[in-house]
Amino acid sequence: MPSAKAPSRARGRARVAALLDAAGVEFAEKGYEATTMTAIAARADSSIGSLYQFFPTKEQVAAGLLEHYLASLGDELDQLRTLASSGDLVLLAARLTTAFVTFRVAHPAFVVLVDAYDFALPGALDVRTRLRGAIGTVLEALAPGMPAGELAVRAAIVQHLMKAAVALSRDATIADPAAALRALEGVMLRYLEETVETGA
Repeated sequence: MPSAKAPSRARGRARVAALLDAAGVEFAEKGYEATTMTAIAARADSSIGSLYQFFPTKEQVAAGLLEHYLASLGDELDQLRTLASSGDLVLLAARLTTAFVTFRVAHPAFVVLVDAYDFALPGALDVRTRLRGAIGTVLEALAPGMPAGELAVRAAIVQHLMKAAVALSRDATIADPAAALRALEGVMLRYLEETVETGA
């Protein structure tokens, strides 16, 4: 299978960005299976040949978009690692609680592609494992003396708390989702405080 072509010039990088943006809209609106290469090219106002030049298959478009999303999330978690080093647990708890919620609103195709990953994107990097590793670096900045095994367990717990925030924000049966998120933020704060105490 031909590999995706990395753009070498600014114009090429802009074209790839436009193609990925268009793909994100298509995947979000139609789902992974129903999205076609023709529709992606049309939405990007590009020729199908230009799309195939950079991404020979739909799987490679999806993998490229996932990589773009992971880089953005990685940047966010890098900022949170710096915040963790400052010791501001209240703000860190708030940012961790809302990070996935905010990201999924801004990038609705992300969850579509993550859900499609197991059966449609064999060979794509393990999204959940990468995110958990990045969360682990945030906790390591918070508790540098904690053993790696304990950090890994705590990173998994924080990741699931972050996913719980997404579920709460989308639960139509909850009368006050904002209040529910604030309550979860309190849970996150207490867990971070306990992490600091344990890792001291």
